[in-house]
Amino acid sequence: MNQEPLSAHSIPAQMGKTIYPQPYAASVKGRLKRKLGDHFGLTNFGVNLTHLLPGAASALAHSHSKQDEFIYVLEGTPTLILGTEE
Repeated sequence: MNQEPLSAHSIPAQMGKTIYPQPYAASVKGRLKRKLGDHFGLTNFGVNLTHLLPGAASALAHSHSKQDEFIYVLEGTPTLILGTEE
């Protein structure tokens, strides 16, 4: 099967869409998220290409019981905030 490469930036993006209720949803308002894993049918883990506007959060603090999570920064200088600590 010969398929042309597909740019991650060509996958539809959602700006600020979240399942967080207010007031928490406001923290991800400046998040542009492309769900690459969903687009390509991945079922055991997710892959997202996320662009954050200054001051936006990628996610609220959370944990997974059966999954690992990592962030690979392509550009910029994000700040991890846990509680009141940076």
